[in-house]
Amino acid sequence: MRALWVAAALAASAAAEEPRWPAAGAPLQAQRVEVPSGFGKRRVYIDAGHGADGNPGVGSVRCEQEMDFTLRVAEHLARSLEQTGHFTAKVSRQAGEAVSYPGRLRAAADFRADAILSLHADARGMAYAWEAAPGMVCFRNDSTPGFSVLYSDRGAPALNAARRRLARSVARRMSLAGMLAYDGRDYPGLYLDDQDQAGAFIDRRQLYLLRKPAVPSIIVETHHFLDLEEANRWGEPRTLEAFAAAVSAALVESLGGGAEPPARAAVPAGATAATPAAGWTGTAN
Repeated sequence: MRALWVAAALAASAAAEEPRWPAAGAPLQAQRVEVPSGFGKRRVYIDAGHGADGNPGVGSVRCEQEMDFTLRVAEHLARSLEQTGHFTAKVSRQAGEAVSYPGRLRAAADFRADAILSLHADARGMAYAWEAAPGMVCFRNDSTPGFSVLYSDRGAPALNAARRRLARSVARRMSLAGMLAYDGRDYPGLYLDDQDQAGAFIDRRQLYLLRKPAVPSIIVETHHFLDLEEANRWGEPRTLEAFAAAVSAALVESLGGGAEPPARAAVPAGATAATPAAGWTGTAN
């Protein structure tokens, strides 16, 4: 009996000591994607956020331009979706190419997309200048890591339901992969907490790529671009792999006509309810 108690205590201790996202070494799981019969092959338009004329996005904690980061992640996601054999993917732009947002929606319509995913990196709270490398000054704020998934509820009921389903599925699958859901403390007035799924938020800024498409569309703020640990994790191949698997599973879940995903995941320990905060928040379009 004592041996069982000791084993249980050691297991609990090991679990308590396991690093949590975004700490280096925090585990990520590339989830298995199970595709139901009859799912067919769906078309997914992946928007590499920003990259329109005069719109590079925000700079990271290492001074990387958001438009460069989103293109890198979008290209990896497109390859991963194609490799499943169940998706055809199109990326909104190529390196060095400036594409307007109306042009992206025309391209998505011509592509006959079943869903649109716009990838971004968020910038939150009060940042301070720091030297990322000798002579290279960037902005940093390590206090608010985590992903968020944004969607619009300003449309026809059936479209709103499809948007909500896709957003909740992506948020849920990213959480299951081991990524931290952002608690929304900098979002009051910009987005509403979904209430039924941690990490999902309802747009109140009338963002173009959320309100205009006639197919389900979401914005995925992959992480906090100014958080050093989280930015480092998004430079790892394993993170891109886990993210792609999470998105693949969410697309199958949301486009396949199955049951609505389970209710809201538990708020991580130490997280707080969304409250107004001074500072600045990066733009999504």
